[in-house]
Amino acid sequence: MPKSIIDLNATKENAINELNDFIDNRLHSYESLRNYDLGENNHQNVSLLSPYIRHRLITEQEVISAALKKFPLPKIEKFIQEVLWRTYWKGWLELRPRVWDDYKDNILVNNDKKQLLEKILSYKTDIDCFNLWTKELIETNYLHNHARMWYASIWIHTLKLPWEAGANLFLKHLLDGDPASNTLSWRWVAGIQTKNKSYLAKHWNIQKFTKNRINPSEEQFSTTPANILYKEYLPQSVKYNESKIVDWSKAGLLMTSEDIDVLSCSKIPFPINNAYALPLCEEEYSVYADNVVLFKENSLSNYSKLLSESIKSIEVNSSHDNQIESICSWAQNNNITEVVCLATPRGYMNDFINNLKIELDKKDIKFIKLYRDYDMKYWNLASASFFNFFKKAIQKI
Repeated sequence: MPKSIIDLNATKENAINELNDFIDNRLHSYESLRNYDLGENNHQNVSLLSPYIRHRLITEQEVISAALKKFPLPKIEKFIQEVLWRTYWKGWLELRPRVWDDYKDNILVNNDKKQLLEKILSYKTDIDCFNLWTKELIETNYLHNHARMWYASIWIHTLKLPWEAGANLFLKHLLDGDPASNTLSWRWVAGIQTKNKSYLAKHWNIQKFTKNRINPSEEQFSTTPANILYKEYLPQSVKYNESKIVDWSKAGLLMTSEDIDVLSCSKIPFPINNAYALPLCEEEYSVYADNVVLFKENSLSNYSKLLSESIKSIEVNSSHDNQIESICSWAQNNNITEVVCLATPRGYMNDFINNLKIELDKKDIKFIKLYRDYDMKYWNLASASFFNFFKKAIQKI
Protein backbone atom coordinates (compact mmCIF):
# COMPACT_ATOMS: atom_id res chain seq x y z
CA MET A 1 0.00 0.00 0.00
CA PRO A 2 1.44 3.45 -0.91
CA LYS A 3 2.69 5.64 1.94
CA SER A 4 0.35 8.49 2.81
CA ILE A 5 1.44 11.98 3.76
CA ILE A 6 0.60 11.34 7.45
CA ASP A 7 0.27 8.29 9.68
CA LEU A 8 -2.94 6.44 8.81
CA ASN A 9 -3.21 5.19 12.40
CA ALA A 10 -4.51 8.60 13.43
CA THR A 11 -5.17 9.46 17.08
CA LYS A 12 -6.33 12.52 18.97
CA GLU A 13 -2.90 12.66 20.62
CA ASN A 14 -1.17 12.68 17.22
CA ALA A 15 -3.43 15.47 16.02
CA ILE A 16 -2.78 17.64 19.08
CA ASN A 17 0.96 17.05 18.84
CA GLU A 18 0.96 18.04 15.17
CA LEU A 19 -1.10 21.14 15.96
CA ASN A 20 1.26 22.23 18.74
CA ASP A 21 4.33 21.56 16.61
CA PHE A 22 2.94 23.66 13.77
CA ILE A 23 1.98 26.55 16.06
CA ASP A 24 5.31 26.53 17.89
CA ASN A 25 7.62 26.09 14.90
CA ARG A 26 5.97 26.97 11.59
CA LEU A 27 2.91 29.16 12.02
CA HIS A 28 5.00 32.33 12.22
CA SER A 29 6.18 31.82 8.62
CA TYR A 30 2.97 30.31 7.23
CA GLU A 31 1.76 33.37 5.32
CA SER A 32 5.03 33.95 3.48
CA LEU A 33 5.68 30.29 2.59
CA ARG A 34 2.28 28.66 2.22
CA ASN A 35 1.89 29.14 -1.55
CA TYR A 36 5.00 27.12 -2.46
CA ASP A 37 4.63 23.52 -3.56
CA LEU A 38 8.04 22.07 -2.74
CA GLY A 39 7.27 18.53 -3.89
CA GLU A 40 6.14 15.16 -2.60
CA ASN A 41 6.79 14.64 1.13
CA ASN A 42 8.20 18.15 1.40
CA HIS A 43 5.23 20.16 2.63
CA GLN A 44 6.45 21.42 5.98
CA ASN A 45 5.73 25.00 4.86
CA VAL A 46 2.02 24.29 5.42
CA SER A 47 0.28 22.87 8.47
CA LEU A 48 -0.67 19.36 7.23
CA LEU A 49 -3.49 19.51 9.79
CA SER A 50 -6.27 19.27 7.22
CA PRO A 51 -6.94 15.49 7.52
CA TYR A 52 -7.43 15.89 11.28
CA ILE A 53 -9.60 18.99 10.95
CA ARG A 54 -11.67 17.47 8.14
CA HIS A 55 -12.70 14.59 10.44
CA ARG A 56 -12.76 16.77 13.53
CA LEU A 57 -10.21 14.77 15.44
CA ILE A 58 -9.35 18.35 16.27
CA THR A 59 -12.06 20.94 15.70
CA GLU A 60 -11.80 24.23 13.86
CA GLN A 61 -12.51 26.05 17.12
CA GLU A 62 -9.72 24.15 18.87
CA VAL A 63 -7.25 25.06 16.12
CA ILE A 64 -8.24 28.73 16.04
CA SER A 65 -8.14 29.07 19.83
CA ALA A 66 -4.73 27.40 20.13
CA ALA A 67 -3.25 29.59 17.40
CA LEU A 68 -4.60 32.80 18.93
CA LYS A 69 -3.13 31.91 22.31
CA LYS A 70 0.32 32.10 20.72
CA PHE A 71 -0.10 34.92 18.20
CA PRO A 72 -2.29 38.03 17.79
CA LEU A 73 -4.87 37.82 15.02
CA PRO A 74 -3.17 40.28 12.61
CA LYS A 75 0.00 38.15 12.67
CA ILE A 76 -1.82 34.93 11.66
CA GLU A 77 -4.92 36.20 9.90
CA LYS A 78 -4.11 34.28 6.71
CA PHE A 79 -4.00 30.98 8.60
CA ILE A 80 -7.27 31.74 10.41
CA GLN A 81 -8.74 32.65 7.04
CA GLU A 82 -7.76 29.25 5.62
CA VAL A 83 -9.43 27.45 8.54
CA LEU A 84 -12.58 29.49 7.98
CA TRP A 85 -12.60 28.72 4.24
CA ARG A 86 -13.50 25.12 5.16
CA THR A 87 -16.25 26.41 7.45
CA TYR A 88 -17.55 28.75 4.76
CA TRP A 89 -17.71 26.03 2.10
CA LYS A 90 -19.69 23.80 4.45
CA GLY A 91 -22.13 26.56 5.27
CA TRP A 92 -22.46 27.57 1.61
CA LEU A 93 -23.32 24.01 0.58
CA GLU A 94 -25.71 23.51 3.52
CA LEU A 95 -27.69 26.46 2.22
CA ARG A 96 -27.66 25.06 -1.35
CA PRO A 97 -28.00 21.26 -1.05
CA ARG A 98 -29.00 20.82 -4.70
CA VAL A 99 -25.38 21.54 -5.72
CA TRP A 100 -24.28 18.28 -4.04
CA ASP A 101 -27.07 16.29 -5.67
CA ASP A 102 -26.27 17.68 -9.12
CA TYR A 103 -22.57 16.89 -8.64
CA LYS A 104 -23.31 13.26 -7.78
CA ASP A 105 -25.45 12.90 -10.88
CA ASN A 106 -22.56 13.83 -13.16
CA ILE A 107 -19.38 12.16 -11.85
CA LEU A 108 -19.11 9.48 -14.53
CA VAL A 109 -16.94 10.09 -17.60
CA ASN A 110 -18.51 9.54 -21.02
CA ASN A 111 -17.14 6.70 -23.17
CA ASP A 112 -15.33 9.11 -25.51
CA LYS A 113 -13.23 10.36 -22.56
CA LYS A 114 -12.44 7.02 -20.92
CA GLN A 115 -9.21 6.47 -22.88
CA LEU A 116 -7.92 9.86 -21.69
CA LEU A 117 -8.91 9.00 -18.13
CA GLU A 118 -6.92 5.76 -18.37
CA LYS A 119 -3.89 7.75 -19.51
CA ILE A 120 -4.27 10.07 -16.53
CA LEU A 121 -4.49 7.23 -14.02
CA SER A 122 -1.43 5.54 -15.51
CA TYR A 123 0.53 8.84 -15.48
CA LYS A 124 0.87 8.89 -19.27
CA THR A 125 -0.56 12.21 -20.42
CA ASP A 126 1.62 14.60 -22.44
CA ILE A 127 1.84 17.00 -19.48
CA ASP A 128 4.64 15.86 -17.17
CA CYS A 129 3.72 17.99 -14.17
CA PHE A 130 0.12 16.76 -14.38
CA ASN A 131 1.36 13.15 -14.30
CA LEU A 132 3.56 14.02 -11.32
CA TRP A 133 0.62 15.44 -9.38
CA THR A 134 -1.63 12.49 -10.25
CA LYS A 135 1.00 10.13 -8.90
CA GLU A 136 1.45 12.15 -5.70
CA LEU A 137 -2.32 12.33 -5.19
CA ILE A 138 -2.84 8.58 -5.55
CA GLU A 139 0.28 7.48 -3.67
CA THR A 140 0.35 9.96 -0.77
CA ASN A 141 -3.33 10.96 -0.51
CA TYR A 142 -2.34 14.61 -0.54
CA LEU A 143 -1.63 17.55 -2.84
CA HIS A 144 -0.53 21.06 -1.94
CA ASN A 145 -3.43 23.49 -2.35
CA HIS A 146 -1.70 25.37 -5.18
CA ALA A 147 -1.12 22.08 -7.02
CA ARG A 148 -4.82 21.25 -6.57
CA MET A 149 -5.72 24.47 -8.36
CA TRP A 150 -3.25 23.88 -11.20
CA TYR A 151 -4.41 20.29 -11.53
CA ALA A 152 -8.10 21.18 -11.65
CA SER A 153 -7.42 23.88 -14.22
CA ILE A 154 -5.55 21.51 -16.53
CA TRP A 155 -8.24 18.83 -16.08
CA ILE A 156 -11.09 21.21 -16.93
CA HIS A 157 -9.72 23.82 -19.33
CA THR A 158 -6.88 21.99 -21.11
CA LEU A 159 -8.00 18.36 -21.14
CA LYS A 160 -11.70 19.31 -21.40
CA LEU A 161 -12.83 16.71 -18.88
CA PRO A 162 -15.93 17.22 -16.72
CA TRP A 163 -15.12 18.96 -13.46
CA GLU A 164 -17.32 16.53 -11.54
CA ALA A 165 -15.11 13.58 -12.53
CA GLY A 166 -12.01 15.44 -11.36
CA ALA A 167 -13.65 16.36 -8.06
CA ASN A 168 -14.58 12.71 -7.63
CA LEU A 169 -10.94 11.66 -8.20
CA PHE A 170 -9.79 14.10 -5.52
CA LEU A 171 -12.48 13.01 -3.06
CA LYS A 172 -11.51 9.39 -3.63
CA HIS A 173 -7.83 9.86 -2.78
CA LEU A 174 -7.41 12.89 -0.49
CA LEU A 175 -7.23 12.20 3.24
CA ASP A 176 -8.69 15.66 3.78
CA GLY A 177 -11.27 15.25 1.01
CA ASP A 178 -14.32 17.19 2.13
CA PRO A 179 -17.52 17.05 0.04
CA ALA A 180 -18.14 20.77 0.48
CA SER A 181 -14.67 22.30 0.03
CA ASN A 182 -13.71 19.80 -2.68
CA THR A 183 -16.88 20.17 -4.75
CA LEU A 184 -17.03 23.94 -4.50
CA SER A 185 -13.32 24.47 -5.14
CA TRP A 186 -13.60 22.51 -8.39
CA ARG A 187 -16.67 24.58 -9.32
CA TRP A 188 -14.64 27.74 -8.67
CA VAL A 189 -11.81 26.64 -10.98
CA ALA A 190 -14.42 25.74 -13.61
CA GLY A 191 -15.90 29.24 -13.45
CA ILE A 192 -19.33 28.21 -12.18
CA GLN A 193 -18.94 28.97 -8.48
CA THR A 194 -18.34 32.67 -9.05
CA LYS A 195 -19.97 33.67 -12.33
CA ASN A 196 -17.50 34.53 -15.12
CA LYS A 197 -14.51 33.87 -12.87
CA SER A 198 -12.55 30.74 -13.75
CA TYR A 199 -8.98 29.81 -12.85
CA LEU A 200 -6.40 29.15 -15.55
CA ALA A 201 -3.06 27.56 -14.70
CA LYS A 202 -0.11 29.59 -16.01
CA HIS A 203 3.33 28.15 -16.75
CA TRP A 204 5.14 31.05 -15.03
CA ASN A 205 3.00 30.67 -11.90
CA ILE A 206 3.81 26.98 -11.65
CA GLN A 207 7.50 27.68 -12.20
CA LYS A 208 7.54 30.43 -9.56
CA PHE A 209 5.65 28.56 -6.84
CA THR A 210 7.52 25.30 -7.32
CA LYS A 211 10.81 27.25 -7.10
CA ASN A 212 11.75 26.09 -10.62
CA ARG A 213 11.27 22.46 -9.67
CA ILE A 214 8.72 22.28 -12.49
CA ASN A 215 9.20 24.19 -15.74
CA PRO A 216 6.29 23.56 -18.11
CA SER A 217 6.00 25.30 -21.45
CA GLU A 218 3.36 27.94 -22.04
CA GLU A 219 1.87 25.97 -24.92
CA GLN A 220 0.87 23.05 -22.68
CA PHE A 221 -2.01 24.91 -21.05
CA SER A 222 -5.22 26.35 -22.42
CA THR A 223 -5.45 30.13 -22.29
CA THR A 224 -9.24 30.15 -22.60
CA PRO A 225 -11.73 28.71 -20.13
CA ALA A 226 -13.83 25.68 -20.98
CA ASN A 227 -17.38 26.50 -21.96
CA ILE A 228 -19.40 25.29 -18.96
CA LEU A 229 -23.00 26.25 -18.36
CA TYR A 230 -23.45 28.43 -15.28
CA LYS A 231 -26.40 27.56 -13.06
CA GLU A 232 -27.42 29.76 -10.17
CA TYR A 233 -28.34 28.18 -6.86
CA LEU A 234 -30.21 30.45 -4.48
CA PRO A 235 -29.60 29.89 -0.77
CA GLN A 236 -32.31 28.37 1.36
CA SER A 237 -33.63 30.38 4.27
CA VAL A 238 -32.51 27.78 6.82
CA LYS A 239 -31.17 29.20 10.07
CA TYR A 240 -28.97 26.98 12.20
CA ASN A 241 -30.12 28.17 15.59
CA GLU A 242 -32.58 25.56 16.80
CA SER A 243 -32.16 23.86 20.15
CA LYS A 244 -33.03 20.22 20.63
CA ILE A 245 -34.17 18.70 23.89
CA VAL A 246 -32.79 15.21 24.32
CA ASP A 247 -33.87 12.70 26.94
CA TRP A 248 -30.46 11.15 27.46
CA SER A 249 -31.87 8.40 29.70
CA LYS A 250 -33.49 7.01 26.54
CA ALA A 251 -30.96 8.19 23.96
CA GLY A 252 -28.02 6.63 22.16
CA LEU A 253 -25.24 8.51 20.38
CA LEU A 254 -24.41 7.76 16.74
CA MET A 255 -20.74 8.62 16.16
CA THR A 256 -19.36 9.13 12.64
CA SER A 257 -16.00 10.06 11.13
CA GLU A 258 -17.55 13.35 10.05
CA ASP A 259 -17.25 14.72 13.59
CA ILE A 260 -15.15 12.46 15.77
CA ASP A 261 -14.28 14.56 18.82
CA VAL A 262 -17.62 14.18 20.59
CA LEU A 263 -16.10 14.99 23.99
CA SER A 264 -15.57 18.57 22.85
CA CYS A 265 -19.31 19.09 22.30
CA SER A 266 -20.88 20.68 25.38
CA LYS A 267 -24.36 19.59 24.30
CA ILE A 268 -23.65 15.94 25.15
CA PRO A 269 -23.85 15.44 28.95
CA PHE A 270 -21.23 12.73 29.46
CA PRO A 271 -21.24 10.12 30.87
CA ILE A 272 -23.93 8.49 28.74
CA ASN A 273 -25.02 4.87 28.34
CA ASN A 274 -24.85 3.88 24.68
CA ALA A 275 -23.12 4.78 21.44
CA TYR A 276 -22.76 3.29 17.96
CA ALA A 277 -19.59 4.01 15.97
CA LEU A 278 -20.01 4.24 12.18
CA PRO A 279 -16.72 5.19 10.46
CA LEU A 280 -18.11 5.01 6.91
CA CYS A 281 -21.51 4.44 5.38
CA GLU A 282 -22.09 1.72 2.78
CA GLU A 283 -21.69 4.00 -0.25
CA GLU A 284 -18.43 5.47 1.01
CA TYR A 285 -16.66 2.12 0.85
CA SER A 286 -17.07 2.26 -2.94
CA VAL A 287 -16.16 5.97 -3.14
CA TYR A 288 -12.91 6.18 -1.17
CA ALA A 289 -9.48 4.67 -1.81
CA ASP A 290 -8.15 2.06 0.64
CA ASN A 291 -5.90 4.50 2.52
CA VAL A 292 -8.74 6.96 3.03
CA VAL A 293 -11.01 4.18 4.30
CA LEU A 294 -8.28 3.05 6.69
CA PHE A 295 -7.72 6.59 7.97
CA LYS A 296 -11.41 7.05 8.72
CA GLU A 297 -11.72 3.65 10.39
CA ASN A 298 -8.60 4.10 12.51
CA SER A 299 -9.46 7.65 13.50
CA LEU A 300 -12.85 6.73 14.91
CA SER A 301 -11.69 3.42 16.39
CA ASN A 302 -8.72 4.98 18.18
CA TYR A 303 -10.84 7.84 19.48
CA SER A 304 -13.47 5.43 20.79
CA LYS A 305 -10.81 3.93 23.05
CA LEU A 306 -10.68 7.25 24.90
CA LEU A 307 -14.35 7.03 25.85
CA SER A 308 -14.37 4.21 28.41
CA GLU A 309 -15.24 6.58 31.25
CA SER A 310 -17.67 8.65 29.16
CA ILE A 311 -19.79 6.01 27.40
CA LYS A 312 -20.83 2.80 29.11
CA SER A 313 -21.21 0.73 25.94
CA ILE A 314 -19.99 1.40 22.38
CA GLU A 315 -20.98 -0.87 19.50
CA VAL A 316 -18.69 -0.54 16.47
CA ASN A 317 -20.08 -1.17 13.02
CA SER A 318 -18.33 -4.13 11.42
CA SER A 319 -20.20 -4.49 8.15
CA HIS A 320 -20.30 -2.69 4.79
CA ASP A 321 -23.86 -3.92 4.26
CA ASN A 322 -27.22 -3.61 6.03
CA GLN A 323 -25.96 -0.75 8.18
CA ILE A 324 -29.37 0.82 8.66
CA GLU A 325 -30.74 -2.49 9.86
CA SER A 326 -27.79 -2.87 12.25
CA ILE A 327 -28.30 0.59 13.76
CA CYS A 328 -32.04 0.00 14.17
CA SER A 329 -31.31 -3.31 15.90
CA TRP A 330 -28.77 -1.65 18.19
CA ALA A 331 -31.35 0.96 19.19
CA GLN A 332 -34.10 -1.59 19.81
CA ASN A 333 -31.85 -4.00 21.73
CA ASN A 334 -30.82 -1.18 24.08
CA ASN A 335 -34.33 0.30 24.46
CA ILE A 336 -33.18 3.50 22.78
CA THR A 337 -36.01 5.76 21.63
CA GLU A 338 -33.83 8.69 20.50
CA VAL A 339 -30.76 8.36 18.28
CA VAL A 340 -28.61 11.49 18.53
CA CYS A 341 -25.86 12.45 16.09
CA LEU A 342 -23.63 15.48 15.74
CA ALA A 343 -24.94 17.08 12.56
CA THR A 344 -23.27 15.76 9.42
CA PRO A 345 -22.70 18.32 6.65
CA ARG A 346 -23.68 17.61 3.03
CA GLY A 347 -22.00 14.51 1.67
CA TYR A 348 -22.35 10.76 1.44
CA MET A 349 -22.69 10.25 5.19
CA ASN A 350 -25.43 12.86 5.38
CA ASP A 351 -27.27 11.13 2.52
CA PHE A 352 -27.07 7.90 4.53
CA ILE A 353 -28.29 9.66 7.69
CA ASN A 354 -31.34 10.96 5.83
CA ASN A 355 -32.26 7.40 4.80
CA LEU A 356 -31.56 6.12 8.31
CA LYS A 357 -33.93 8.70 9.78
CA ILE A 358 -36.77 7.40 7.57
CA GLU A 359 -36.30 3.85 8.82
CA LEU A 360 -35.97 4.91 12.45
CA ASP A 361 -39.22 6.87 12.14
CA LYS A 362 -40.98 3.70 11.02
CA LYS A 363 -39.90 2.08 14.29
CA ASP A 364 -40.98 5.08 16.39
CA ILE A 365 -37.38 5.97 17.14
CA LYS A 366 -36.67 9.69 16.97
CA PHE A 367 -33.54 10.90 15.16
CA ILE A 368 -32.01 14.12 16.50
CA LYS A 369 -29.24 16.14 14.86
CA LEU A 370 -27.17 18.21 17.27
CA TYR A 371 -25.54 21.29 15.76
CA ARG A 372 -22.34 22.49 17.35
CA ASP A 373 -22.33 26.12 18.50
CA TYR A 374 -19.43 26.72 16.08
CA ASP A 375 -21.46 25.58 13.07
CA MET A 376 -24.57 27.51 14.07
CA LYS A 377 -22.44 30.63 14.59
CA TYR A 378 -20.81 30.54 11.16
CA TRP A 379 -22.94 28.56 8.68
CA ASN A 380 -25.67 31.19 8.75
CA LEU A 381 -23.15 33.73 7.46
CA ALA A 382 -22.30 31.80 4.27
CA SER A 383 -25.04 33.21 2.06
CA ALA A 384 -22.78 35.33 -0.16
CA SER A 385 -19.05 35.60 -0.96
CA PHE A 386 -16.25 34.35 1.28
CA PHE A 387 -14.90 37.81 2.02
CA ASN A 388 -18.38 39.00 2.98
CA PHE A 389 -18.52 35.94 5.25
CA PHE A 390 -15.04 36.56 6.67
CA LYS A 391 -15.74 40.19 7.62
CA LYS A 392 -18.65 38.98 9.76
CA ALA A 393 -16.96 35.81 11.02
CA ILE A 394 -13.87 37.60 12.26
CA GLN A 395 -16.04 39.59 14.63
CA LYS A 396 -17.28 36.38 16.25
CA ILE A 397 -13.93 34.76 16.98
